[in-house]
Amino acid sequence: MPAVSRKQQKTPSAPPPLVGGAKSTARGSAPSEMGFTPAQVAEHDALDDTWVSVDGAVYDLTHWIARHPGGSIPLRQYAGRDMTDAFRAYHGPDGKAAKTLRSYYVGELVMSAEEADAAEASSQGSAEDPAESHVEAFRELAKGLESDFHTDYWHYFKLFASLSALFASAVYCVVGEGHSTATHMLGAILLGLFWQQTMFVGHDAGHGAITHDHAKDFLIGLVVGNLCNGVGITWWTTTHNVHHCACNSLECDPDIQHMPVLAVTPKYFESVYSLYHKRTMIFDAAAKALVSVQHYSFYPIMAVARFNLYAQTLILLATSKEIKPSRRVLEFGVMCAYFAWLGSLVARLPSAGEKLSFLLLSHAVGGLIHVQICLSHFSRDVFEGRPESHKWVEMQLSGTMDIDCPRWLDWFHGGLQFQTEHHLVPRMPRHKLRRFREEVVKPFLKAHGLKHDQPSFWEANKEVWRTLKASAKAAKLSPAFVHAVNLEG
Repeated sequence: MPAVSRKQQKTPSAPPPLVGGAKSTARGSAPSEMGFTPAQVAEHDALDDTWVSVDGAVYDLTHWIARHPGGSIPLRQYAGRDMTDAFRAYHGPDGKAAKTLRSYYVGELVMSAEEADAAEASSQGSAEDPAESHVEAFRELAKGLESDFHTDYWHYFKLFASLSALFASAVYCVVGEGHSTATHMLGAILLGLFWQQTMFVGHDAGHGAITHDHAKDFLIGLVVGNLCNGVGITWWTTTHNVHHCACNSLECDPDIQHMPVLAVTPKYFESVYSLYHKRTMIFDAAAKALVSVQHYSFYPIMAVARFNLYAQTLILLATSKEIKPSRRVLEFGVMCAYFAWLGSLVARLPSAGEKLSFLLLSHAVGGLIHVQICLSHFSRDVFEGRPESHKWVEMQLSGTMDIDCPRWLDWFHGGLQFQTEHHLVPRMPRHKLRRFREEVVKPFLKAHGLKHDQPSFWEANKEVWRTLKASAKAAKLSPAFVHAVNLEG
């Protein structure tokens, strides 16, 4: 079907606006036309002129992007592009987000004659190669999963009971009369485990995967994130949404952008610009020195990584212009409550040495979750540029790995052992991921000839260590040699 010319102004048959409507953009008024080609949509790829396509319809999000509850950056990543799979991953078909999206409708996505010919040729090829037909197959599969997103609240009731007992035990080890230094350090270990386990619940809440109501899950995240961990739920969702929508993108994914301390690929030695941090990550002498020993410093860094999350949370709350004032005050207040209870607990210890030891040990044990998160991505493939919606499945498969573990150890991994399944369908409740992997994901991947990596926890650690060691070795080489290797890669 040929695209309608911009001169042929017609009113599309579309749902009536529910929250607003198409408004003028920096490049002129958004016309009400019957169709736009992908090339035409791609022209609107700026922050002040943002169009996207979802499920074959085109939307002008220019005046919504700054108000997007998930932050502006995920939309910026897909500006001028199709974001069908990213939208479906985070939003149901009939929820508030879908209604808001429809209110910014401007027309249908159509193909030019050349694009139609290319698509027809591609579809003929996919009939012969099952690996090429997975895009539409996955979208159809995802549509049928909405009924599986219901949460078994008994699972979270048991979690609440066990986490409450864990926290109470940690506190008792500190405040109980006559306790020894060893008992105090046991309290530090228990507190670290409490932090690790509650962070998993915060992860669930941040994805709206507990109640599937973002307002309610935000409140859960506020308690388990800000109050129990000192890690802001808004900071977490801001970074994590970006990570999911551009998993292992060199320029877009903040979860692999740790310069100047860590570099998962020598490509970062080219001083890459970060779309998330809005700055160039310079590979200078200091970065070279740090990265060259990163395979040795990785685990010590993870042991104190929580202190960095405190800082990142406070910096975002203080500087972000996208956070509503009421939420900013609320999160700051709850963060103060976290530091108050932690400070009061540490103050009960008898000496400065024990206080410092308690803090370092508890944070090191809590740092297990940072290692677990890194295992999922650090050794995986890194791609350059912004994400493409039609490559959603490949992006998640190449950028993530599962961890093979027995069912009785699921509590330790907190759902991160099913990282591939989680990335494909983030709203799937954690307690359903094991069955989802075995009954749905594995058969789908096998049918379409797609690879699924599932090493053991030990093997995953070795893979990450080898990846860091390889980049550390490359950091010591000449810039010209590294540049040549990057070009070949």
